[in-house]
Amino acid sequence: RTTTVSSVRNLHFRLFEIRTRTIFLLIANVLPQRGHLFRRQVSGHRSFGNLIMVERLPNSIAELVGNAATPEELRACKIGGCCGKDTPLLPADAVSARLSALPQWKLSDDGRAISREFVARHWKAAMSFLNSVSEIAESEGHHPDLHLTGWRNVRVELSTHAIGGLSLPDLVLASKIDTIEVEYSPKWLKSQSAQQA
Repeated sequence: RTTTVSSVRNLHFRLFEIRTRTIFLLIANVLPQRGHLFRRQVSGHRSFGNLIMVERLPNSIAELVGNAATPEELRACKIGGCCGKDTPLLPADAVSARLSALPQWKLSDDGRAISREFVARHWKAAMSFLNSVSEIAESEGHHPDLHLTGWRNVRVELSTHAIGGLSLPDLVLASKIDTIEVEYSPKWLKSQSAQQA
């Protein structure tokens, strides 16, 4: 009887192993052809084991994580230089739903762009921020409009120029820009605190 139980356990294990291999073959071969990628799990995302499904959005995002609605999901997405005249405009309700994940950004009056403004502590801090933005923009293949006036007043504007409005890559890039540390002007920070109070 002990031998029979042991044999049954081995059989169950082998069946599980065969099923697991079949699933991983499906993940590796079939799903990428259907516009999905898999990569290691990022905490907080739905997954299969230690893998997470990542969707490809042609002409928009090279890798879409989740709904791209939280700061974490937006930052985990990859633009991969996929923007162009065929990039879909993001509907106004989709933009509004994601703006809560980007509290430092403001929607333009016409709804075609988002922008972020601040006063840096000094010239060096402003240039350090702009150089960091440049590195992120180059690695993602999507570029914002950058403005520096009065030697430390910084403004970043995002819009997909080829389509004359906002696309998902704009929001992804904004979220990645928000990870850059900034030396703000103490006076500007104080005025921001007063406005929020």
